[in-house]
Amino acid sequence: MSDLSNRDLEVLWHPCSQMRDYEQFEPVEIYKAKGSYLYTEDGSKILDAISSWWCKSLGHCHPHLQSALVEQSQKFEQVILANTTNAGVVRLCERMLNMANGHPSSTWDAQSSGLEDGHYQKVFFADGGSSAMEIAMKMAVHAQGQRGQTKRQKFMALKNGYHGETVATLAVGDCGLYGDPYRHLMFPVTMIDAIPYRSGPQDPKWMDCSAEWPAIEKQLNKEKDSLAAIVYEPILQGAGGMLVYSPDLIKRMRAWADANDVFLIADEIAAGMGRCGTMLAGHLAEVNADFSVLSKGLTSGVLPLSAVLTTNSIYECFLADYTELKAFMHSNTYTGNALAVAVANAALDVYASENIMQHVERMHPLMMKALESLVEQRNDLYNLRGIGMMAAVDIRQVSGEPYDWKFRTGYSVFQQAIKLGAWLRPLGDTMYLFPPLNVTDHELLEIIHILRKSLKVVLDRNRDTLYTD
Repeated sequence: MSDLSNRDLEVLWHPCSQMRDYEQFEPVEIYKAKGSYLYTEDGSKILDAISSWWCKSLGHCHPHLQSALVEQSQKFEQVILANTTNAGVVRLCERMLNMANGHPSSTWDAQSSGLEDGHYQKVFFADGGSSAMEIAMKMAVHAQGQRGQTKRQKFMALKNGYHGETVATLAVGDCGLYGDPYRHLMFPVTMIDAIPYRSGPQDPKWMDCSAEWPAIEKQLNKEKDSLAAIVYEPILQGAGGMLVYSPDLIKRMRAWADANDVFLIADEIAAGMGRCGTMLAGHLAEVNADFSVLSKGLTSGVLPLSAVLTTNSIYECFLADYTELKAFMHSNTYTGNALAVAVANAALDVYASENIMQHVERMHPLMMKALESLVEQRNDLYNLRGIGMMAAVDIRQVSGEPYDWKFRTGYSVFQQAIKLGAWLRPLGDTMYLFPPLNVTDHELLEIIHILRKSLKVVLDRNRDTLYTD
């Protein structure tokens, strides 16, 4: 073990890790990163196949983003946003709203100016995604009360969803690995099941969830009088297993919510900012939520920034004389951080000028064709699915049954892939691709080639020793 690794283990508690693992599989020492690659201290390079926890949407060290960061740092880094404003933050609000409202990139590119008409009209900033989700949830309950719906205090959410790791966001999530130890701290939330999972846009039932809807509607109706909002990740559920569901579900939830005075909260943190092939994943359903929450790709992971986009009608629930005590008194220290805002403005420049959505549209079939070939060559890969610049497949026994989770098969494939040059950190035994949106053809195919070789090493050569009961 290297000297740095030894020092690391003395002082550093790594996220989302069993620290004992690091005693045998020491942390990889990163020296620099550029584009789709991480460079290690020993001179090797590793393809960042999961965009460093899904945020490096434009790759590492993009020169335009770095330039914007340096330029802003020479003006000011952080100024309280209560009672102040600045050109950068106002412009970012205008551009995000135009983008979220589905207007063409000419209304939110580097030359754009001003706010267009549309559903979303207001922005509230925070730092991380969990904070922004809690802001949206607080706004939903608060707005319901201030419009006279005081009994509407509950939330429903989708099974297999994930929305962050604060107590409230764990409550509306459905990933027990993260939330179970803290269940006693959480408020009760009903999880909607019978989700209409699909393999992707090529699925014959992609835009049709009529078979599943009656069961879902029945669940919703049971709590329609007490619901403040439904919380969901549009189209793509990330930490729950990189699952993809029919956009028709969102359309039907929108109609049901409108008929029952319930809000929709769309968690676009992982699915948005181009990941699903449109700037917001909700655009695939042609549905506007009451609250859309952005983070991760908003700054391409350069700095933490999150935002809640909402409507004028919700904003006006809080607009009154101060003495009426209707103000939304939420605060985060780094709300609208100037450095992060400058980078987010630069990221929107790049999304528009480098035609990122057109690139994703071209790369998606290349990715899926290569993975389909891989699945056809093996009998232990199941449920291939994909949308935009994301694809996933599950490692299973030949029978289709899952391996014992204690074998940590996906983790073994991850370790092997690092040796071969790709960072493919899994979700259990789900291997997934979530590369930068501007990944090249060569880089993408190399990631899949490394996945192929890693699966062969782990599943073929070691099958008897790893999986004998």
